[in-house]
Amino acid sequence: MRRTSGRVVALVVAGVLALSACTGEPGDGPAGAAAAAGDGAGGAAAGPVEATGSARTVTGSMAETTSDVPGDAGVKGTITLTLRSVDVSEQTMTVRWAVRFDSEDAEPDAALSYYDMGLGTAASVIDATNLKVYRPFCTDGSWKGDVADATRCKASMLASARDEVFTKFPNHGTVEGWASLPAPEGKPRTVDVMPIEGLPGFTQADVTYLDGDS
Repeated sequence: MRRTSGRVVALVVAGVLALSACTGEPGDGPAGAAAAAGDGAGGAAAGPVEATGSARTVTGSMAETTSDVPGDAGVKGTITLTLRSVDVSEQTMTVRWAVRFDSEDAEPDAALSYYDMGLGTAASVIDATNLKVYRPFCTDGSWKGDVADATRCKASMLASARDEVFTKFPNHGTVEGWASLPAPEGKPRTVDVMPIEGLPGFTQADVTYLDGDS
């Protein structure tokens, strides 16, 4: 896969990309809860998401980007985003990543939130070949609905973290993140991944099919 250094992966190809809607009820998925998806990408109804067992512990690095601290936080430093894995099992795709905040000017116990840096918590996975965008499962609302529906969906998505104000990145510390999304249609070999809204993403990330599909 290619690494990106300063360009954010595009989220929308005008009038073409289809968001997967996410509604459902809690169960036993990677987040400690599984969801039954609503309309899948492309408008086809997705079936119930089955439990996939305990989440794997992933510490590797597929790729990483390092950027200056964004937003109006008034802090000089860098944010390093590491893509750990893109795994698909049954009807669920799990993306895992890590974020590290480093500043020599800030106090050792300083911390920044998503809100401080103008970042968003909703991950996106883009199948550029089939022109589809996948976003996390949620238990209320829908990504395809109006603003109120999308707001409820974001607040209940199966991901960590969801809260943009109280989730903090400590100085010289690493915070792990993950999101559970619908499995991509057609089993693409690679996808583009934006784990965090507002940071550079990753192009052509290899997809691992845990059930042996290729």
